[in-house]
Amino acid sequence: MKLLIPFYLVGSMMLSPIAWAEGGSDRTLERLQQLRDKAEAVLVQAEKAPVCERQVHMKEHMGMLEEMMSQLHKDHPGPNVSTEEHLAWMEKHDKLVDDVLEQMIREHKLMTADRECHQ
Repeated sequence: MKLLIPFYLVGSMMLSPIAWAEGGSDRTLERLQQLRDKAEAVLVQAEKAPVCERQVHMKEHMGMLEEMMSQLHKDHPGPNVSTEEHLAWMEKHDKLVDDVLEQMIREHKLMTADRECHQ
């Protein structure tokens, strides 16, 4: 539970409209999409792993999510983009944020399931 508080805090900061007000690039979003895919693969490994081995994968996954959230918070559309390009960037950014939050929820479910097994 202690680990979820920082995730929710950083997640809420990522959703802030201030984060969309400045410049950035498509390459950053592409790199974040690749990182998201890698994090998803690690989460799937954690979901399939026996309970005694799950923590290793979950720790790796948490680190990946932390890196993604940090980069998402720093990323902004370029200063000279058109309105259409800005909206397209925001749509991609929102999708990545949604994916990160979905993975966080899945990981939280694994953590609570593990806790129930150990009680």
